[in-house]
Amino acid sequence: MSVEKIRGKRLALVTIGQAPRVDITPDMMRGFEEDYDITEFGALDGMTKEEIAALAPSDGEDRLVSRLVDGEEVICSHAAIEARLGELFARIDADKFDAILMLCSGKLTEASHTLPVFSPYETLNAEIAGCRARGEVIGMISPLAEQIDKNKALFDNPSEARFSYVTPYGDGSFEAVGEELKDTDVIIMNCMGFDSEMAAKVEKSAVVPTLTVRQIFMKHIERALSKDAAA
Repeated sequence: MSVEKIRGKRLALVTIGQAPRVDITPDMMRGFEEDYDITEFGALDGMTKEEIAALAPSDGEDRLVSRLVDGEEVICSHAAIEARLGELFARIDADKFDAILMLCSGKLTEASHTLPVFSPYETLNAEIAGCRARGEVIGMISPLAEQIDKNKALFDNPSEARFSYVTPYGDGSFEAVGEELKDTDVIIMNCMGFDSEMAAKVEKSAVVPTLTVRQIFMKHIERALSKDAAA
C-alpha cells in the first residue's frame, strides 16, 4: 500500500496488480480538475513471485493482465484476482474513504463494498454506447489475444468493431496495431496500462482518433465525483 496526500475527497485506488501504480496514478490525478486524498491498494500487494505465479490461469481460463511494482507484466486468473479483491475490499475501511476507483477495465463482479465503487468497465460501456449511437465502427485494442473474444462480447453486431492486441508492459509495436485498425472511426485501447504516448503512436499510424480507457474513465469519473460533491 502507498499513500499520497492531495487536498479534497478521499479515494481508494485499487489495482489488480501491485501498488503504487506509478505508470497510472500520477497521470490520472493530473487529469482531474479537482485535487483528492488518495490511497493506493493492490490485489497482489505483499505477495512473493512464487505466490503470484500460483495465480496463473489454466488453459482456457479467463485472464487479467497487470503490473508489479518492479514494472514486470503479470498475467493472472480472473477468478483468482476476484478472490484477492474480495479479501482486499474487506480491509478497506469505509470510514476513511469516500469512494473506490478500480484501476482495471475488466468486468469484476465478485468484490463489493459499502462505498461506491467506480469501474472503468462501466465507463467503457457508456463510451461504446455513444459510439454505436453515432454509427461509428470501433477499433478495440486489448493486451492479450486471448482477451479479444471477451471484447467481442461487448458488441451486438460483429460489424460494429475490429480487434487487435498489444501489451502495454512489453515491446509490442503500437504502430503495427494502428495499421491493422485503419478502417475504423475511433480506436479504444482497453487496458488501464495504456497511456497517452501509446495512444499517440496508434493514432499516428491509423490516422484514426484514439482513446485510452484511462482517458474515458477520467472523463466519466470527474463528472460523477463533481456531482457527488455538489449533492
